[in-house]
Amino acid sequence: MPEIDQRYYYEDTDRHGNLRRYFRKRITGSTKYRKVRLREQPGTAEFLEEFAAAMAGRPYLRKDETPRPAPPKVVERSLRWLIEKRYFRESLEFRGYDEETQKVRRRILNAICNEPWSETDRREIGDLPCDIPEDKIKVLVKRKAATSIDSANAWLKALRKLSEFAVDEKLIPVNRAAQVDLLPRIETGGWHTWTLEEIAQYQERHPVGTKGRLALALFLFSGQRLSDVARLGKQFIRRPEHMAPAMRQIHPGRWLAFRQFKNRKRAPVDLVIPMLADLEAELAAAKAAGALGAMAFLETEHGKPYSTKGLGNWFERRCIEAGVPGRAHGLRKAGATLAAENGATPHQLMAIFGWKTLAQAELYTEKARRQLLAGGGMGLISVGGQSGRSNTSG
Repeated sequence: MPEIDQRYYYEDTDRHGNLRRYFRKRITGSTKYRKVRLREQPGTAEFLEEFAAAMAGRPYLRKDETPRPAPPKVVERSLRWLIEKRYFRESLEFRGYDEETQKVRRRILNAICNEPWSETDRREIGDLPCDIPEDKIKVLVKRKAATSIDSANAWLKALRKLSEFAVDEKLIPVNRAAQVDLLPRIETGGWHTWTLEEIAQYQERHPVGTKGRLALALFLFSGQRLSDVARLGKQFIRRPEHMAPAMRQIHPGRWLAFRQFKNRKRAPVDLVIPMLADLEAELAAAKAAGALGAMAFLETEHGKPYSTKGLGNWFERRCIEAGVPGRAHGLRKAGATLAAENGATPHQLMAIFGWKTLAQAELYTEKARRQLLAGGGMGLISVGGQSGRSNTSG
C-alpha cells in the first residue's frame, strides 16, 4: 500500500486525550495553512483515499455518507445576489457592525431568502429580483408577525438597511421597505423585574464570597447589561484622586469608567459611575475567597473572561439553583426601579444606565410617581363620610 506524504500529516491530542489526525499544508502565497480533519483509520485504503482528496482540495465522502447538494446558484440581480455578493462584502455599515450584530443580520437576511414567495408560488424569495414590490414586503412581514411581532419588525429593519444600500449603489430605484410601517408592539413587560424578596432568596443560596453572589452585585449595583458586566474589571476602575473635585464630593470612593458594549461602533456611550459601598464589599469578599477574576471581575473556571452568551447561561444556572425566576436583565430593571422609587430623576437614570432618550427613563419614574400618588391618595376614598384611611392604631 502506498505511503502518504508525511510533510502534510499532523497529529495532536484534545483535552480528553483523544488522538486527532489532520492533513495540513501551507496555502500558496500565504502564511496560513489549510487544515482538514482525517477520520479514516491509518493503514487502510479509505485513509489513503481521504488523504488524497485532502491533497487535491476536494471533499471526501465516506461509504455511509451521501453527497451534499450543491449550493444554489446565485442569479445576478436576485435578492440573494444582492445580499451575498454585494451587501455582505461591500456595505461599510454592515462591515462596521460588531461580530454578534453581523451574525444576527446574516441570519435574518438568509431566512428571508429562504422564504417561499407565496402559498401558491414556492420559489424562494432569494431567487427573485432584488427590487421587491412594497405589497410583497408587507405580506412577508405580516407572515412573520404570526410567529413574533418583534421578529417581523427585525426582518423589516434588515430589509430597510439592505434596500438603503441598494439605492445608494443604484441597484434599485427606491427603498420600498422604508415605505412599510413597523408593526406596533404588544406590551408584555419584557424581562421579569426582580423583587426584593427574590434578591434575598438568591443571596441566601449564594452567600458572600461566592462568584454567584458577586455576579448579582455587579448586575444590581452597576445597572449594566450582560455585555458590559462580562467585560467589567480592574482596568476600568478610576481611583478618587483621578476624579474631578466635584465628582469626589458626590462620591469619595472609586469609580468605574467604560464605554458600553452595545452600539459602541455606531453610537458609543461612555459612562462614569460610582462604585457603591455594597459593590466594594462584595468585590473584597470575592477576592478574599479567591472568587474574583484576575482582570475581569467574573472569569470562567479556565481564568478567561466570559462571552456575553456564556455569562448569561452561567448566571441563568445560578438563578435556577436559587429557585428564582429572574435573569440578568431583570436585575438591571430592578436597579432602575429601585433608583426611581428612591427619587432618581429621568436624567439621572439616563446617566446611570446609558439610555439616550427620556422615554426609557420615564417608564420607571412615571411608575414610581404613580405608586407615590396612589399611596397618598387611597386614604381619600370614603363611603358615607367615613374616611378610607388606614387604621394604624391596631
